[in-house]
Amino acid sequence: MITVIAMILMIIGAFNWFSVGVFDFNFVDWIFTSNAYIGARILYGIIGVAALWLVFYLAYNKFSGRRINAPESVAGRNRHMSNNVSSSEEY
Repeated sequence: MITVIAMILMIIGAFNWFSVGVFDFNFVDWIFTSNAYIGARILYGIIGVAALWLVFYLAYNKFSGRRINAPESVAGRNRHMSNNVSSSEEY
């Protein structure tokens, strides 16, 4: 669940940076006026933490032997279990 929330925050951050790059319009600065500068800093910090979470999550899933929710490991485990059953039932 935390990964889904981090992904949503990263998408929002990506749209903000897209609007800054293409249209020179920053949504965060527009939402938080100059009086609420600390609110913008907090939001940037939360999106930065979400980015770090996704980097470590993706690196762990890419390079670790114990990958999280890897469909090929589940399929391989089921295939391996079915081979054991069929080989023990041979006559």
